[in-house]
Amino acid sequence: MNPKGVLREEHGRIMKMLAVLQRFFATLADLKEVEAQDLGALMEFFEIYVDRYHHGKEEQLVFPALSRAQTTKIDSLISSLIDDHRQARMGMELLKFNVVTLPSCGEADRSEFCERAENYVDLLRRHIRKENSELLPLIEERLSETERLQMAGQFHDLEKVILGSGGLETFLASVHRLSLKYFPSRYDSIHFT
Repeated sequence: MNPKGVLREEHGRIMKMLAVLQRFFATLADLKEVEAQDLGALMEFFEIYVDRYHHGKEEQLVFPALSRAQTTKIDSLISSLIDDHRQARMGMELLKFNVVTLPSCGEADRSEFCERAENYVDLLRRHIRKENSELLPLIEERLSETERLQMAGQFHDLEKVILGSGGLETFLASVHRLSLKYFPSRYDSIHFT
């Protein structure tokens, strides 16, 4: 598959999980053990699939390939996207810090967690919209077919290194399970790309 299509597909999965995370906020007042497990799965998805895998592809492969064009517009866009990645990492670190104690914490701490999570969701949604509208078209415009095919192969190699054998399927199953649980009648309509 074309790198542009792969990244757009991943953006769709991420948007679904952002919707699940938002829906999860509504249940925080009555957090049960199984929901705590769901929160753990969400944190793992955002930390590993989004940051290490998806953002890793962009930072290690897409951005360097596009930056060879050496235009101010592309360099500025890449700088902005890298800053978004950095902010998302910091936001995830703050969320992970609170996840362990969330089931036993007070209302003020839960409220703080919800606010941090909402900020994280907003940041990633804006980031994905920027990538879909500005970055992904550059892949088609600036990279030759040979470069795109080579990048697709590199995507596959990076998947094996970061997620291991069967790792992608585990995350896809998690997206499916949590989307069905938190949006049972609307699962197929959750496409925010």
